[in-house]
Amino acid sequence: MKKIYNLFVFAAFAVAAACSDEGEKTGVTDPAAGNLQFVTRTPQAASGRGPVYDTGGFRILAFRNTGSDYVYMQDVPLGAMSFDGSALSGTVQFPAGDYKFLPSYGLAAPGNYTWPALTDAVLSDALCVTHTQESFPAAFMLNAPLDAVPSCTVSLDGPKQTVSATLRRAVSRVDVLFIRAEKDAATGVYTEKPGDDIFGPEKLAGVKLSYTGANSRLGLSGEKAEGLFDVSHTIAVPADAVTTGTGVSTVVGADKYDFENVQPADIISGSAHLKGTYLIPNPDNTPATGFSMLLTSGKGSTRTIALTDKIPVERNKATLIRIYVLGDNVFTTGVDFDVEVDTVWDGSNFVDGEID
Repeated sequence: MKKIYNLFVFAAFAVAAACSDEGEKTGVTDPAAGNLQFVTRTPQAASGRGPVYDTGGFRILAFRNTGSDYVYMQDVPLGAMSFDGSALSGTVQFPAGDYKFLPSYGLAAPGNYTWPALTDAVLSDALCVTHTQESFPAAFMLNAPLDAVPSCTVSLDGPKQTVSATLRRAVSRVDVLFIRAEKDAATGVYTEKPGDDIFGPEKLAGVKLSYTGANSRLGLSGEKAEGLFDVSHTIAVPADAVTTGTGVSTVVGADKYDFENVQPADIISGSAHLKGTYLIPNPDNTPATGFSMLLTSGKGSTRTIALTDKIPVERNKATLIRIYVLGDNVFTTGVDFDVEVDTVWDGSNFVDGEID
């Protein structure tokens, strides 16, 4: 099982803060305000080379109980909070009442998605973040049904309580690994081999990844919602996404491999790894998304690779498409490809095929 990246949110109330289940909901009648302290922690990569988190990536939605529903009240203001690189902390004043707080990371800045209209919105599964184009953010959310999100009562008396929540990666990522190899005709076994740049002397100048039947909607607590669309992801500067190998063998995709830290030494010399597209997981976790890829060389040559079989797009997993280049390089005319799709980070699925 590959590493799960968690964000930890510990909210300690400076006034009395109690979490109740759905049978303990109370209406908001007390206008007094109480101080609400948030301490939010981010994960640390095992290698120390993981993503860098900052205050601007966090968003916490506050929904207040009006007696019959939870209605959006405001975002928890983060401007006065301090961030030391691993923990976001600070105190915010909130009116006394019964709340549900929905934290997230990676969905605060404008991007290839839209939030639902929140003004006076009633908390329900109908409120979704929608993927609109290109790559979705590397979002972290609760990944729990709204009914499972505890309600928290802020009052002016009673013991102090601690409210905790864990944010997990809410998306999937589709990566591509180009491996120069030989194939034993009798056994079908691949043997990787070192060489020059797998994209050849023309180099790789552009990448367009295209998906059909991708999921487009994600609930505010990270629950997957139905809604499919076709989307493409253009990587205009491949150098920002491609890691070219310098190693003696390829370990990308091995057990416990850290996909947040793909290094040249992890790939056999000349082969390459492409960090691909973040997608919202498919609702039923079945291989249901179509994949094709258009590669463009520095001299304008193009190569299209389309998979016949659907690929899995599962929450908190990276789908690794391994392309075995059996000829000189990717742009060589008549080159054969062998393709395997391996879902890693948390289990594995395989889809085999060949592309002429």
